[in-house]
Amino acid sequence: MKELIRIKDGSFDVVITLNTPLVVIIRDLFYEGDWEAMEEDLGRNKTLKSEMETCRKIEEYLVQLGEEVYEPVSFPELKEWLNEVGIKTSDMNHISLNGLYDLALDYADRGLYDTAHEIISFMLDFDPHYAPAYELKGSLLIEQGRVEEGLVYLDKAIDIDPWLIEAYSSLGEGYYNLGEYEKATYYWEKEIEKAPENKLTYFMLAEAYEKLGNHQRAINTLSRLLHRDPDSVLALYEMKEIYEEMGDKKRAEEMEDRIASIEPKYSSDIEVWAKVMLRRGEYEKVLKVLEEKLSSTKLNTHIKLLLIVPYIKLGMKDKAKEIIEEIKDNNMWYYYGKKELFGEFLSEEEMAECGIS
Repeated sequence: MKELIRIKDGSFDVVITLNTPLVVIIRDLFYEGDWEAMEEDLGRNKTLKSEMETCRKIEEYLVQLGEEVYEPVSFPELKEWLNEVGIKTSDMNHISLNGLYDLALDYADRGLYDTAHEIISFMLDFDPHYAPAYELKGSLLIEQGRVEEGLVYLDKAIDIDPWLIEAYSSLGEGYYNLGEYEKATYYWEKEIEKAPENKLTYFMLAEAYEKLGNHQRAINTLSRLLHRDPDSVLALYEMKEIYEEMGDKKRAEEMEDRIASIEPKYSSDIEVWAKVMLRRGEYEKVLKVLEEKLSSTKLNTHIKLLLIVPYIKLGMKDKAKEIIEEIKDNNMWYYYGKKELFGEFLSEEEMAECGIS
């Protein structure tokens, strides 16, 4: 392999080639940074043995080698290189598949599904019983709209590992997408049974029960969440809407009163809480809470839009105008996406005075 860099200082003498960063990738991606495990598997390969010795010398005398020497990882090139230097999956007996799982997920997040599936196949070459690989493949197929195909892989995942929580979540999503709400509730109930801390699943499960017309089961599901998290404004609001749909105004009002008695702890609760309080005319309280949240959350644009209403109602029109102009200049799409908020709480005259068209 052609010499790229030679580092020499007295007895210290190492040669860096095009293979050097690829060897570091193998160590990190397959062996979680463990040189000993890698050497035990691949130390008989002359090319790799020489490169591993180089890398270990560099780490001993100069600097630790990590992602900065090889990022980003191109899996197709890596796989081709493994073939070139004569490494087979059967040679690697001490590897961890966690790095490959994360790499496949990274490719999927970038919309590169073909490469993600190729990595999953590669994982299954190492271990045909690796349940997370089946779970990931099934979840990605559902994400791609290949729902029925994805369900087969997810079933395989829980056959191998009945405690693989992600598979239950994706099975619920898949059956929900097919309109098979009874099956969706079955798998989401299983997920909550095994991982009761997964709060989002309670909302999905409640929605599936609503699709089945079972309002009481939906309410019971949200009540279970509130038992774990009494301050979930979103759960209270969902229950309020279900009670309204059932015609139970008294219970709906009770839920709204509970919302009004607490302050939002989570970013996902802020808008729902603010709308309830604005409908009650609690402009000063909304203003106080939102201004406090403004300095402690990344959702600045979202909170600023909500602040426009109490600013106008409390006579602080200059502040409202300042936010409106800022958002029009920088986040026009967001501004138009939230225009119904102004229509609900502001009169046409108030909107006109502040330049809301």
